Order: sequence, then C-alpha cells, then structure tokens
Amino acid sequence: MGLAHPRLRPRRRPAIVAILAAAGVLAGCTTHAAPPISASELASARAFKEYTVYWAGLEVQGIPLTQADTPRSFYAPVGFTAYYGNCGSRGVLHDNGCNLPLKISTSVYSPHSDAPFGPQHWVRLHGVPAVVYHGGHDIEIYTDKMDIDISADSPARARAAADALEPFNRIPSAGFPAFPQPFYTPNVSQAQLKAAAGATGATGATTDLAPPAALEPAQRSSSNQSP
Repeated sequence: MGLAHPRLRPRRRPAIVAILAAAGVLAGCTTHAAPPISASELASARAFKEYTVYWAGLEVQGIPLTQADTPRSFYAPVGFTAYYGNCGSRGVLHDNGCNLPLKISTSVYSPHSDAPFGPQHWVRLHGVPAVVYHGGHDIEIYTDKMDIDISADSPARARAAADALEPFNRIPSAGFPAFPQPFYTPNVSQAQLKAAAGATGATGATTDLAPPAALEPAQRSSSNQSP
C-alpha cells in the first residue's frame, strides 16, 4: 500500500512575470472531463486475476469510472486501482498535484499499525472490519487476504463508494462470498510490528504515485473550440 497522507508543502510564490505568463496561457485554454472507461479497457482490466479486486460500479454520485489498472500496468506495492473522474476536480485527494474525486485500491494486506492515520473510528462494512479516518475522506476495509483503500474528495463520496463496493474481477458465490472475513488481524500494534520479521510499517490510501497520464486534465486552445 502507499504511505500515510503527506502534508502539503507550501509552494513558493512565483515571480510576477511567471504569473502574467501563466494567466495568458490559461486565458486561451480550458479543461474538459475524461471520458468514461471504454468497454475494451474495462475488459482488459477485468483480466487481472492475481486476487480479488474491488470497485464501486461504473459511477459514484455521478462521477464515472475513467480508468482501471490492467495486468500489464499493475504495480504490487500500490495495489490494483480503479480511478473515478479526472484531475480537474478540486478536493483533498492529491497525487503529485493532481486531484481525483475518488480512487479505490485493493492490495494484499501487509501488517501495519493504523495509528499514523490519526483520528479514526472503526465500523463494519459488508460484514467485515473497516477503519474511517482523515475526517471520513478515507476508508480502509479488511477482507480475505486483502485490504481495500478508498480515498475521496468528500466523506459522503467515500461512504457512497464503500457502500457500493463489489468484486470487480470475479462473481461471488456461496462458497466464496464477496467479502470473506480477513485471514489476519488488522491494526497490529507498533510493538508487534517491531517484533515481526519483514514488517512493512504504516500504510494508507494516498500514495506518492501520480494517476495515469490519461486522467490529467486535457487542454485545448480557445481558438479551436466550437462556439
């Protein structure tokens, strides 16, 4: 999984020349939303079979699924991620300066303490344990051998995504339900982490990796726009 939420570093105030130049560029450019994920891209993502991964459907509160990892793009330390919306939104979910309304990452659980998450409360979602933190913007759910991290630009969207969660790459059955109980004890203590060989430390939903380039806001000159 990723690292606990980093604090945003204050940016240096740019020189007045840079401000004026940027203003000139922005005046001639606009952004537009990324399109929903295509049927072929969805099928490619569903080919991932290393373990069960989760999504919240094709849209959450009107925000469409725009991209999902594939077997080729999957990066194990971060997990399999479903991306909703694009970087044109403004909220608290930051990835290298980009803001996504919602992302859902599923990874194989690595023992960690939830203490670095800060103020938090525990709930049960889909019959399994989960922790809500960062004022409700982030939720981590524990199931089977995995954990599911939800990060959203609002507590309401995070909870809506959590409520809508379902397996993305398999069909639940009586013998293999959508949310099996975890085969591990979540939220181990710091002492247990120090004693355990190969412990990885604290993790969280936000990572330092940027979303796929396709989700960056596209720009076009105003002179090329239709009226």
